[in-house]
Amino acid sequence: MSGFKRIRRKIKQSASQFIFNLADWGAGRNVKIIDKTLVIIKNDLIGDYILFRNFLPYIKQSEKYKDYKIILIGNIIWKNIAENLDAEYYDEMIWVSFDRFYKDLSYRRKTVKSILSKGYQTLFYPVYSGDIYTEQFLIAKITAKEKIKYAQPLPEVGTKVNSCFTEVIRSEHRYLFEIYRYKEMFELFLHLSIKDFQWYNMNVNTNQLVGIPKQYVVFFPGSSAYLKRWNASNFVQVADYIMSTYSYHIVLAGSKKDKKYAKAIIAGIDEKYRNRLSDFTGKTSLLDLANMISNSNLLITTDSASLHMAAAVNKETVCVFMGESYGRFTPYPNEVFSKGKFICPPEVEVLVLDQLTTPVFLSLNYNPDINAITAERVITAIEELLPKKGVLKKVNLSSSQN
Repeated sequence: MSGFKRIRRKIKQSASQFIFNLADWGAGRNVKIIDKTLVIIKNDLIGDYILFRNFLPYIKQSEKYKDYKIILIGNIIWKNIAENLDAEYYDEMIWVSFDRFYKDLSYRRKTVKSILSKGYQTLFYPVYSGDIYTEQFLIAKITAKEKIKYAQPLPEVGTKVNSCFTEVIRSEHRYLFEIYRYKEMFELFLHLSIKDFQWYNMNVNTNQLVGIPKQYVVFFPGSSAYLKRWNASNFVQVADYIMSTYSYHIVLAGSKKDKKYAKAIIAGIDEKYRNRLSDFTGKTSLLDLANMISNSNLLITTDSASLHMAAAVNKETVCVFMGESYGRFTPYPNEVFSKGKFICPPEVEVLVLDQLTTPVFLSLNYNPDINAITAERVITAIEELLPKKGVLKKVNLSSSQN
């Protein structure tokens, strides 16, 4: 980071601190610590939580926390998953819209007043990358006897761990796939060894959603970051191929924010195939989406929450990803998820092939062009996955056109 950017960030943080201190005035005073309470702060995204939740059973199994009351302060975007699948692991759940928390002062004051009304024996922040705003403007204000953070092996030059933490658990590895990162995190935090680890599967409803065809391929074109999105024109080419070659339907999925990508795909698909296209973008809960993926024949997705859902339900998947942070979230190790085909830009593949004997981990600041991935490469991956299922035969194009 340049000196100018560092100074600008410092000014912004100072201004934010002044504003938030005014909004939080009077909250959290004279708070008593409740014995045997563990509060977990989890402010990251859907995919992060899907990986994290694999280790929830170990908290109650640990010698230290087996008799503790477990409180989650979580990101409201994955509330649907946590409340329906993980309620047995928490005694209380407090939901925060972190997008609003730092922008809407009225919402912040109301939320902070509620959160700071109680004190806890232990606070745990299990987010490897961390978030300076969450640390400085939320965790620092919470009353707790001990505050524990999991962090990188050694701090990067020019960075500091927030002084609000009483203990920093240092990772023993700078580079790990995220599921192994959580495994190490919980082993160090709970002082136990997790052996023979297996996926804590998402036990979703196996009933078919209303309006979904029996045999279908899911397209999930959206992503939390613009640079991770494959052009709609590429999805159109893949859709036309699938529907001209197979008798599968295609189901579009995503959040309301992905509507414009869905519309672009629909507009680009040959009209004669549109009766085999269903748009569920913005119409499903997270559990519905996991159900949709689980019951599908194949998922075609970007690096997004849908990928981690597919891995959790062990569904055949083709994932196009740009390659930033390669090795941390994508591609999945084969021993964790063997049904995924992961396709990245050619320049990333060159870097990987140059280090065949060494695991490759690329920086978050590395931004190759995801649209260097051609539709033909995705189609090749589809051919490797769909024919193995033997559910549907290829359409006889000559007879269907007579």
